[in-house]
Amino acid sequence: MGIFIEDLLNFGNLIDAELEIKLSAEELSRAYSGFEFDIRDGILRILKGKKVLFFNKTQEIRLSEVDRKVKKDRETSRQWVFFKVLSRNGIEDLQKLEAFSWNGEYLGLDVMPAVVLTETYEKIPKQFREKLLINRYKIGKDYLSVFFKFEK
Repeated sequence: MGIFIEDLLNFGNLIDAELEIKLSAEELSRAYSGFEFDIRDGILRILKGKKVLFFNKTQEIRLSEVDRKVKKDRETSRQWVFFKVLSRNGIEDLQKLEAFSWNGEYLGLDVMPAVVLTETYEKIPKQFREKLLINRYKIGKDYLSVFFKFEK
């Protein structure tokens, strides 16, 4: 879906519109330096290299989709998607970072650092960017789709 000048002139059209932004593993890796992301068949893997003595060890956290578990923090403008944690190897390192939130058996990821790197986000007029409200997400075959609506 594209955003057209007619929609901007008639703001009512934007309120009902849903905007899909597809995030590839490369975009996620660029947004969260120090981590490598891999998306395959509905599983999001976060990989982090860790040096143990003289060897490099890769820690892998496997995450799966949770139905409509999203949240917008209005104070910090962070928009979170929550995943079910399938493997906990290395989760302690993620808990220390602001981009991740640990909530019981769910791991939250602030998607906005990756979203702002996309071409679609750049096309949204500046005055409407802060009105984006995360609605849902979906893990595809090789991408993470994040769906937004516009707040009134």
